[in-house]
Amino acid sequence: MAFTAVLALAGCASINVAGVFDALRKADTAWRFAVDRKAEPVFEPFFVGPDHEPVRCQDGLIISAHTPASRAGTPDIVIIPGLEDDVLNGIRRNSVFVPWIRKWAKDGACVATSCTGAFLAAEAGILNGRTVTTHWVAADLFRQRYPEISLAHEEMIIDSGDVITSGGATTFLNLVIYLTERFGSRERAQTAARLMLIDGDRTSQLPYAGLSSPRTHDDPDVHHVQTLIESNLTGELSVDDLASRVGMSSRTLARRFQQTLGESPGAYLRKARMSEARRLLESTGIPVAEIMSRVGYTDVAAFGRAFKREAGLSPSVYRQKRLSRKRDGCSFAVVDL
Repeated sequence: MAFTAVLALAGCASINVAGVFDALRKADTAWRFAVDRKAEPVFEPFFVGPDHEPVRCQDGLIISAHTPASRAGTPDIVIIPGLEDDVLNGIRRNSVFVPWIRKWAKDGACVATSCTGAFLAAEAGILNGRTVTTHWVAADLFRQRYPEISLAHEEMIIDSGDVITSGGATTFLNLVIYLTERFGSRERAQTAARLMLIDGDRTSQLPYAGLSSPRTHDDPDVHHVQTLIESNLTGELSVDDLASRVGMSSRTLARRFQQTLGESPGAYLRKARMSEARRLLESTGIPVAEIMSRVGYTDVAAFGRAFKREAGLSPSVYRQKRLSRKRDGCSFAVVDL
C-alpha cells in the first residue's frame, strides 16, 4: 500500500485537490466492488497542509489537512495538484511546499504533478534535466520561467521514473489510472477506468489545445501582423509580405514574434490556419478538401501533415471523434482548465 500525500494547495479550484483524493479512493473501491471485496488498497491517501490551519480553495471550500508537511514523514507518492488560474500567484501562495517537495523527492518519494502543479515541482528543482508536461495553456509561461527544462506540452502523461507529470486539470483522472497500474496492476487500472468511466485512450493534449497564440501581449506591431494573418488565411501570405506591411525587415519581425510569442511568424500563420481548419471540421459538414482550400493549402498531403502535427490527429479522424462526442451528448468545445 502506497502512502500518498495530496498537497492541499491554497487558492486552487477544490476539484484540483479533492478530485485527486476522491479518485484515488474510487480506484481502490472499483477493484473491491468488481473483483475482491477484501483486497488491500493500492493507495492510502491523505491531505498534507502547510501547517495545522484549514486551507481555503478559490470557490470557498475548506480543506482540513490530515497532517502538516512537517509531520508527514516521507510519503511513497506525493501528488501536486493544479494551481489557481493565476499561476504565478499560486506559486507565491504555496511556496511553503517547495522545500518539502525537494526534501521528499531527495528522500525517495515519487512526485506526481497534475496540470500546473508542475510549476511547484520546477520551483523545487526536481524537474531539471527531464522532459515534462503541464497544461497546454500554461506552456509558454512554463518555458519562459524554466528554460532549462524540456517541456512536451502535447503529452498527457510523462513518467521519468521518480517524477510523473500530467496535463490539464481533469487529467488527474488519467493520472490516477496510470498510478493504479504502476503501483497496483494493469487489471486494477482497467477495472477502475471502466467503473469510473474514464477514457484511458487520451494520450495527447493536442486535440483539446487551442492552436493560436494568445493576444495578451502589448506589442502593437505584432498585434497588427496577427490580425493580418487571421483575416487572410486563404491567401498566399509570406513573412516578407507581413514584414513590409508593418514597415520592418523580415528578420526584425521574426525577432519581435519570438520575443513576444515565443514562435516565428511562419509558425503562427500555420497554427492560425490549423485553428480555422479545426473550427470548420467541428462545426460544419464542409468536405475536407474545401476546408484545405479555405485555409490556404493546395496539397492534400501537406495539409494532412500540418494538421496532424498541430492537432495530433488527421483531419478526418479529428472530425469523426468530435462528431462522435457530440452525438453522445458531450461538449466537444470544452477544454480541461
